[in-house]
Amino acid sequence: MDTTTLLGQKIKEAVKKLYSIEVAQIVIEKPDNEQFGDFATNIALLISKDIRKVPLDIAHELAMELQSMDITFEKDSAKYKVFEKIEAVRPGFINFKLSKDFLISSANEILEVNDAYGASAIGGHKNVIIEYSQPNPNKPMHIGHSRNNFLGSSLAKILEFVGYKVTKANYMNDWGTHIAKSMLMYQKFGNDTTPSSVNEKPDHFVGKFYVMYEVQVEQHPELADELAEMFRKMEALDRVVLALWEKVTGWVYEGWKETYANENVAFDVWFYQHDYRESGKEVVAAALEKGIAEKDPSGAVIARLEKYGLPDKVLLRADGTSIYSTQDLQLAKDNYEKYHFDKRIYVVDARQSDYFKQIFKVTEILGFEFASKLHHVGYGFVALPEGKMSSRKGNVVAADDVFNKLCELERTEIAGSIKGAVGSEETVRRVALAAYRYSLLKVDPKQDIIFNYSQVTKFDGNTGPYLLYTYARACSVLEKAGYMNKSLEPYMWPEISLETKEESLVRNLIRFESVVLAAADGFAPNIIANYVYDIAQKFNSFYGECPILSAPTEEKKLLRLVLTKATSQVIKNGLGLLGIDVVEKM
Repeated sequence: MDTTTLLGQKIKEAVKKLYSIEVAQIVIEKPDNEQFGDFATNIALLISKDIRKVPLDIAHELAMELQSMDITFEKDSAKYKVFEKIEAVRPGFINFKLSKDFLISSANEILEVNDAYGASAIGGHKNVIIEYSQPNPNKPMHIGHSRNNFLGSSLAKILEFVGYKVTKANYMNDWGTHIAKSMLMYQKFGNDTTPSSVNEKPDHFVGKFYVMYEVQVEQHPELADELAEMFRKMEALDRVVLALWEKVTGWVYEGWKETYANENVAFDVWFYQHDYRESGKEVVAAALEKGIAEKDPSGAVIARLEKYGLPDKVLLRADGTSIYSTQDLQLAKDNYEKYHFDKRIYVVDARQSDYFKQIFKVTEILGFEFASKLHHVGYGFVALPEGKMSSRKGNVVAADDVFNKLCELERTEIAGSIKGAVGSEETVRRVALAAYRYSLLKVDPKQDIIFNYSQVTKFDGNTGPYLLYTYARACSVLEKAGYMNKSLEPYMWPEISLETKEESLVRNLIRFESVVLAAADGFAPNIIANYVYDIAQKFNSFYGECPILSAPTEEKKLLRLVLTKATSQVIKNGLGLLGIDVVEKM
């Protein structure tokens, strides 16, 4: 049982004993100022009206009752107090400070479970589908796709870490005029060249033709009619056009393999829009039957959602063909029948928020049992210092180009910032990816981001490279002490007191599990990212003020090595949940 749960139970017991009140939920928070303790509760304020007593008096009574309880833990057949201090403070809070023995025992526990530290079984092995990435297979992915990739893949790791069974899904919007644009331009101007014949990455090769269409159609408006004709042939499953479609999209998929590998992103299943071209008509028929949809004069089927505070939504075109929303409804239905998911999470940019409200409302009105299990995780724009990007105008920054430039910058940064730096090209790539992933994950998903190379590559400040360097520093200390690949025997050090920096470090290390749970509950990897940065800062402060290898006594040295190894483990586990691999030497 974790400390927060234990504390909540004990407070409930105290309230019931003193005031004969059953409290359904106890709110326990971490005080902003560490000097106030590790936990705080406002229960006295909440129940003061019911029992008609001054909140501070209630807090004092509860604090005394909790102090009288046997709140202990056992280690090596000996019992130790969990809390050093329980005290009431104005206007009616109760603060709890963990004991030195509990802190040291918790640091030892980190070393005992290693990579599993912070994990839990709260997910109960329930099924979760996370759909993310969803690029259009007509061009290379850009930096905005990278934010989606990093957010989705990180959420998958976090939810798996807390006990969910996660299926990582990618849905290809591979059918429509946006694909036909690249096809038409290749047909007219490609001259049967291939990516390999011009020595170009396949998705970039196709992307040039997509941009070419936007340029050409301004000069030759008749191309719009040719585009419509090509898409008509696609819909009619013309063999020649389908062969071209397969060739063009196939090149893009081939190019994406490298991008996904560089970004440390992978999927369990891929869904394709073309498989759902004729799907969803049963859903539409049910919507018509239930009266939530109706045909307009053109013959299109419209879901009437205005009375729910949402815009109406087209479910079927006038010609009877399905559209993206219909296909999404059918895909969710198919997924539920196959996976029986407890959650289906759509990682899609925040501009689609209204769209998902419409889709989710339709599933609710139709009575689908999975309606309440659908979640949209929206995220903001990624812009460059010079402004927003546009695929049609061709002024996007490709994800491949960002990663390659970060590799170049980190080679220079490592050489210039770290004396006697060691490492291979693999180290450079890990540092570059840390700079990339961390910069896009440390920000609340709902916020827009301005991506600036000079701010993400440094080895100081709130950056991925800084966190990798801190981890490598801890590893260097352990290696010099001979404990890099050797276990440190757990010990309670009963005669040693914790100095301020030591105490602050370990108090925050043991928050890791609660931080992971908060990130899982809020679909927010930024909670973990900023926690790891805080740990790195506290470790570097500890490292600067508390000599480790030259500690005054052997016992103190071993204690500080335990804290160092525990720190390296928490940083490794935290970064791993962000999809960032650590570097032991730098």
